[in-house]
Amino acid sequence: MRSALRTTPALAALLLVLTGCGDSAYETDERTISVESGEKFTLEVPADPELGQNWYLASPAADPDVLKYRGDREDTGEGDGTQFFDFTALSPGKATVKLLFCPYGRCHSAEEAASKPVPTATGTPKDSDQEAAYYLYTITVR
Repeated sequence: MRSALRTTPALAALLLVLTGCGDSAYETDERTISVESGEKFTLEVPADPELGQNWYLASPAADPDVLKYRGDREDTGEGDGTQFFDFTALSPGKATVKLLFCPYGRCHSAEEAASKPVPTATGTPKDSDQEAAYYLYTITVR
C-alpha cells in the first residue's frame, strides 16, 4: 500500500509531461497574454473539421526572437473539437500571433484568405461564426 501511494504522484506528473498538459492554455476570449521567458503555452480554439471549421496560422509570423512556434494539433473528440497552437516564449518582448478562423469551408488556407478582405474579430467564434475572421493575440514575454 505504501509504495502505491508514492508511485501515484510520480505517474501523474509523468502523464502531464508526456501530454503537454502542463502548458498554460489561452482561449479566444484571452487575446492579451503575458508569459514568462522560457514558458510553453497554447492558444486553444474551438474547431469542428467535420463542419469545415478550421484555424490557420496567418502571416505575418510572430517575431521569431520572442516566440517559437512549436506546431498545431487537434482534438476532435465527441461533439465540439478543439485546435491547439503551441508556442514557447523565448525572450522578453512583444509579439503578435495572427490566427485565421475559417467556418464552414469558407477558406482552406491563410494564403487563400489573404487575397480577400477578411475582418479582424472583435468577439469570439460563437458570437460570429458565419464568416472568416482574423484573431490577433498580443503576447508579452517578461
